[in-house]
Amino acid sequence: MMNRGLLASLILMLSMHASAQSVNPPAARTGPPPIEDFLRKPKFSSLTLSPDGKLLAAIVPINGRRNLALIDFDKNDIVALTNLRAQDVYTYEWVGDRMLHVQVANLGEAGRLVELKQDVLIDTTGRVVRNDPPVIIGTLDRAGDDLLVEKAERSSRSTDVYRYNPRTNDRQLLTGDTPGNVRRFVADRTGQVRIAVSVPSGGERTMLYYRRDNDAKWTLLRDDPAEDDPIRPIAFGFDNKTLYVRARNASRGGLFDIYAYDPETNALGERVSAIRDADAGALLFDYEKKVPAGVRDTSPAGTTWVDPEWKALQASIDAAMPGTRNRLSWGRYDSNRVIVETQSATQPPVFFLFDRKTSRLQEVASAYPWFKESELSARNFVRYKARDGLSIPGFLTMPRHPDGAKPPLVVVIHGGPYVPADGFGFDPQVQFLASRGYAVLQPDFRGTIGYGDAFYKAGWKQWGYAMQDDVTDGVKWLIDTGKVDADRVCLFGGSYGGYATLWGLEKEPQMFRCGIAQVAVSDLELIFDVGWSDFMAGERDGDSTNTFKRWIGDPSKEKEKMRAVSPIRHADRIQAPLMLAYGAADRRVPIVHGKEMRSALDQYDKPYEWVVYDDEGHGFSDDANRLDFYRRIEAFLAKNLAVRSGSSAAATADGKSLDPAR
Repeated sequence: MMNRGLLASLILMLSMHASAQSVNPPAARTGPPPIEDFLRKPKFSSLTLSPDGKLLAAIVPINGRRNLALIDFDKNDIVALTNLRAQDVYTYEWVGDRMLHVQVANLGEAGRLVELKQDVLIDTTGRVVRNDPPVIIGTLDRAGDDLLVEKAERSSRSTDVYRYNPRTNDRQLLTGDTPGNVRRFVADRTGQVRIAVSVPSGGERTMLYYRRDNDAKWTLLRDDPAEDDPIRPIAFGFDNKTLYVRARNASRGGLFDIYAYDPETNALGERVSAIRDADAGALLFDYEKKVPAGVRDTSPAGTTWVDPEWKALQASIDAAMPGTRNRLSWGRYDSNRVIVETQSATQPPVFFLFDRKTSRLQEVASAYPWFKESELSARNFVRYKARDGLSIPGFLTMPRHPDGAKPPLVVVIHGGPYVPADGFGFDPQVQFLASRGYAVLQPDFRGTIGYGDAFYKAGWKQWGYAMQDDVTDGVKWLIDTGKVDADRVCLFGGSYGGYATLWGLEKEPQMFRCGIAQVAVSDLELIFDVGWSDFMAGERDGDSTNTFKRWIGDPSKEKEKMRAVSPIRHADRIQAPLMLAYGAADRRVPIVHGKEMRSALDQYDKPYEWVVYDDEGHGFSDDANRLDFYRRIEAFLAKNLAVRSGSSAAATADGKSLDPAR
């Protein structure tokens, strides 16, 4: 069992490897926490138990990078499993009681992937078992020596499944006869590969195939338009007959619920779980009882339990730790030890170890121990109405210590834009802004994934149109309800969020006092034209292009509609101060977007701040660059959102709103 002495030993070890600071909360200070505190990597994150429950893995900061450490409960021992100096552990997973699959990458802000570098299999001694392993889709033994892996080797357009021993590199092809164009397979618990998801050339269809075992012929079960994709297989049950799937529920606005599905009869069966107002996430299994246990989701509750015993345990822990979201996880083959990750609207993650045999709950780690809860602001889930009546979800953070007046507002617009919602939890960027006295709105505008199919599709081809209005309507809601200062509103976003920042300043020049656009898309046609972007480099027989046409528009047919909302074509409308920040090595949104926007601003003699980091890509990963960027943000906001006498700076605009539909 871990004790505080063991935890202190780990802290000491990390301090020796990195220029670590004290893990104790800081002494009383007169001002807000320094910027550096918000940019520091969490002291502990991604805690998971080994399948047998005897080891605890965690991502920890060593050498200023995210590395992997292991805690052995029985030996009362701690070891740093990796010692990366120029890269980070992006993700990891247990593939055996003593083996882990680790993805190494360069990470940008908030741990977002900039560039994936390497996959490795390592054992718990730190020895590399295999470099660059294929994608692992299943484990057939406790040691991790018998794996099911996917690899596109025989064809660049279709993957295969192999039975694979990483120690000997022996492998056996299990999908010699495939339907072709397969993007993923699903195997049952015995290693029979029985489900194939195929996307034919062009990406217009999604086809679901089934077979009874590895020797049987494939049978087509479904052939659906890719935009519908109504059934997404998850995993076979322990009876090796029931396939659990995520399927759209038309009666609930197209929300994804989890169902039992019988591939023999091609029939959707009983609904296993549904999440209120959100898509169902990962399906959790109890390997000891051989039943589905629960479903993850992005709500403040965090988990919806299917199994009564786990539901009762959750209720007991919630009673012992009220006022926080307490998320449970356990070892695959041993559920006696349970990790409880607890956080609230104002508390960053803290990790506890719960022993079900002794009912003992003990704190083992804190993600951000240098913060006091009194220094943080509550980040709360909200909903507001868009102008067409659609309910828009999001998060609102109000500064804890306002100066008595209505606070200025920073609207943080997420990238993607068709990506899963961030969900409940601690956000260092938001806390940084709130600590400086700003209210922060994070709108999950239409198109954001996680709120159902109808909400997602409502964002198709709405760049600059309804998606932009959702952001504006959130600002109007906060102004109308008297929560923020109408004359001090700034837009801030990266990638698509950067695009929405630029277009917001142009479409509603009278509303916004300033904008910060990071790695921003500036021209919708450039998305299709820049041949060296990774979108185009990764195109597979037109699949990527067709997807972007579905999302954004077809330049050959809708050019004028796209030009009407491309920021480089309306730079004359910008009246507010603007900061443009780019990475010179960005392949997702190449710097040509920034240069074209800068040229457009110069044409109309518009003032702006311009910053480029030569060694950065789509997101800034170097600590010195991130610190420089956030110091610029702090100064820019302080200058442009300061209280001014009279009307706002935006009043110098012509007072008209640009409606691209006209």
